Amino acid sequence: MRIVFRLILVLGILVLGTVALGNMAERWIIYPFDSTEVSPTSLGLPEVRAHRQSVGASEVVIWTTKAAENKPTLFYLHGNAGNLASRSGRFKRFIDRGYGLVAMGYRGSSGSDGTPSEKALISDAIEVYDAIAENTALVIYGESLGTAVSIALADRIAPRKPAAIILEAPFTSIPDLAEFHYPGTGAMAEKISNTWHSLERAETALDVRLLILHGTNDTLIPIEQGRQIFSAAPTSNKDFFAVKGAGHSDLWRSDTLPRLWRFIDQSALR
Repeated sequence: MRIVFRLILVLGILVLGTVALGNMAERWIIYPFDSTEVSPTSLGLPEVRAHRQSVGASEVVIWTTKAAENKPTLFYLHGNAGNLASRSGRFKRFIDRGYGLVAMGYRGSSGSDGTPSEKALISDAIEVYDAIAENTALVIYGESLGTAVSIALADRIAPRKPAAIILEAPFTSIPDLAEFHYPGTGAMAEKISNTWHSLERAETALDVRLLILHGTNDTLIPIEQGRQIFSAAPTSNKDFFAVKGAGHSDLWRSDTLPRLWRFIDQSALR
């Protein structure tokens, strides 16, 4: 999630008052998706079906596979780098364990059309979720930027709550990230359109079984922000796993995966 390295540029643009250019720069910074559409079969995922779903005036690419008996389905919301194909290794691990998968390519990612924005990503996630909400063993998995989408989604879907939510390296808000990396810029970052105030949403949204994974050496999203999200979650059934020595994108390790699999498997027993 490289948004912070370029966030100072959009802040400078906003200060200069060039709103139109500011909106373009904002999308470039927060949503640097890979638009390439790749067939799951070409990645060694013959079980995965790729299809398109109409959401508003756009169509998003969705990868799906059915869960084995007594196994949950994961609604996977990816981070802002790469595309669905970049997560093929993760998806294979899910499938090998019998988990179902519904992975949405955001607007502008993975062959999906349309223009990404906070409002659009939330509304798209809600529409896709509604199509699968009858699955009583549904686990939302949010990664980096996807944690913000997951929290916003969970805040809007009551009473159709999932069995559980997993957040990998969540952040409290875009302004908070700006302030962390560039002290004094947080107030300016409040002027942009895509602020993703996850901490505020977490206070009402995260009222289901929750697991948060965060690297102790994450230099992009500080672990303190993950802890704030955890503390704000009203559910009493929650766990925070600080992955020692891990950064932002190397959390899937031999000491992490058994804990992750156990959490997911137990979600099917709800």
